[in-house]
Amino acid sequence: MNELRMYVEHLFEGKVLTPENIELKEEIYGNLVARYEDLIASGLDESEAIAQTKESMTSIDDVIIENPTDSSSDECDGDDISDVADESGDSHDPDQVDPVASTPHDGPTPITENVAVLHQQPEQSSPRKRTWPFVLACVLIGLLVMGIGFAGCSLMFGIKAFDQYDGEQTEHVENVDASRGEGSSGSGSTAAGNTNPTPTKKNSEIFIDENGQVWVDGELGDELAEEVVNAGYGVVAEYVDTDLADAAKVEALLRSLPMGEYASDVDVTKGVDVLSLAYRELPETLEGDSVDAALAYDVTAVFCAMPLVNEIQITLTESDEPLDESYYVFKRDEVQSRYGVRLDDLLVNEAGWHQIKEDNLYRRKFVENMVDVAEKEWK
Repeated sequence: MNELRMYVEHLFEGKVLTPENIELKEEIYGNLVARYEDLIASGLDESEAIAQTKESMTSIDDVIIENPTDSSSDECDGDDISDVADESGDSHDPDQVDPVASTPHDGPTPITENVAVLHQQPEQSSPRKRTWPFVLACVLIGLLVMGIGFAGCSLMFGIKAFDQYDGEQTEHVENVDASRGEGSSGSGSTAAGNTNPTPTKKNSEIFIDENGQVWVDGELGDELAEEVVNAGYGVVAEYVDTDLADAAKVEALLRSLPMGEYASDVDVTKGVDVLSLAYRELPETLEGDSVDAALAYDVTAVFCAMPLVNEIQITLTESDEPLDESYYVFKRDEVQSRYGVRLDDLLVNEAGWHQIKEDNLYRRKFVENMVDVAEKEWK
């Protein structure tokens, strides 16, 4: 509670920090925190609870001990608590009304009541003052032991931390189609012994549930999303080391990928390392998130199969607005930096495709950020 701590420090500005006043300051802070927690539990929001907590203790002039050695003084200024017994054993004035004890209250215990008790029985706070460092040390040691134990398990079993812990039950990713064989790698499949954290609806943009259904951004995916999920490395392996000059083979590669039936205007003459193409008149029934995922996957697959291509230019139109063109420029260096690995034929295998898809492409905001950076304005 940094705000309450700063407020208590402000109350004690200009006061003599005797051992008794230091102890008093900690007691006031503890009582303010307790009052704040009571207000929160009663249904107030944080800002209102903070405000009411501060209002309960606007001054410490009633309780501060300016000169602890002058214990024989019976006089106090203003509303100081004058009924606290001094060292000579003088008791409270029986005719004086205690303003703290007579104040009615329905909510959390007033702070000043606890402070008065502190002055009457200062020796009771000493054991607590000596105990809390020991308790804190025990907690820190326990956390350290837990951290060391988790780190050891991570090293032993290859466990990775969740991107986001959402408190929900982890949902396992199942193979979408176990019969696709050695030539493909479904998004739900994993290599033997791979213990990467299981994707969930919270930490993944694309998610495959235990029934094999594809979800995109929390909604059931369309056929294009399923096509991206089902696309395996086996198809790409047939086109590894494709030469940009071989236009027919380049076009065959593009048509084997998701959205391939809409691929057109394939141009390999833009430069020695530039590939240009278009996806024309995409059906309006296709979801925008699925189209972005297909774009990201196709670009990744081309970079893996064609190591000499460093730039892919793509024009995209939809059937309902054929003249409204979107233009994208994907650069190899930018795409590789997002994956954190070189995109080449060494990734065209089961483990590599798992890394491309489940460890990156399916993760939240990965596709969106990759496509947003590539989108350009027509000049």
